[in-house]
Amino acid sequence: MTLGRSCGVAALAVVAFAGLAMATDISTVNSWKVEERVFNDFPTTTLTTVNNYPVELSFDEQFELGAVGNFANKHVGWISNDGGATRFQNNYAQSWVMEFDVSITAPDGSPRKEAGIEVRNPRPRLGYTDEGQLLIASDGEVAIFGGVMPFTGLGFVYTLGTTAHVRFEYFAPGSADPTKGAYMLTFTDAVTGVHSSGLKVWGNEPDELYGFNYGAEFGLKAQNQRNPRIADSSDIVYGNFSVVPAPAATALLGLAGLVAGRRRR
Repeated sequence: MTLGRSCGVAALAVVAFAGLAMATDISTVNSWKVEERVFNDFPTTTLTTVNNYPVELSFDEQFELGAVGNFANKHVGWISNDGGATRFQNNYAQSWVMEFDVSITAPDGSPRKEAGIEVRNPRPRLGYTDEGQLLIASDGEVAIFGGVMPFTGLGFVYTLGTTAHVRFEYFAPGSADPTKGAYMLTFTDAVTGVHSSGLKVWGNEPDELYGFNYGAEFGLKAQNQRNPRIADSSDIVYGNFSVVPAPAATALLGLAGLVAGRRRR
């Protein structure tokens, strides 16, 4: 292969990378794709959803006295970059920061009403999608698990009926660790104060998946069980939402675009 041809192939690779990066750049997120009743064990509930990106995403669910059902109802607002038509597909190489306010209002902490981040992390080499979550529960528990994320339990630190603030930072492989991805959660409760997971680095996975894979999806959830002895209810409200590339990721995307632009000229 000649030098000129080698340079051409390399340039095409850079352009392809730049195109992929920009197509899945998390700064393009502009909406939520709301999917109601992902679980629908109580089909007779009254559900009122507000989808006003990025100001408010809320799920108000009312259970009639003695509502018949088995486990729970679940509703998810997935982040989207095409006006809510499809779920946003993650870029493995990009670090980002997601922040939002969240409140859970319910007659009691039990049975559980659950808010937080829903994660679907595909693992094609193993043939399945790993589901995970940042859990914020009405009984106060805050924890992260699944989705290949290292487990974190902050304890029972959420105060029911108040508004908390969540900051979730994702570090792509090679940014906080030489080869692996990492995350850090900062959870600020109105009563119990500030709680941090510290930096959590991905473990050793059999398929060498050391972060959120290409095509991973993220949403804000409402999952509700019910007390059959009362007319139960759950009002889960998200506000002041933002998700942006981390500074290092922004620089990387800018460099890729710059290189591609120079090749075009």
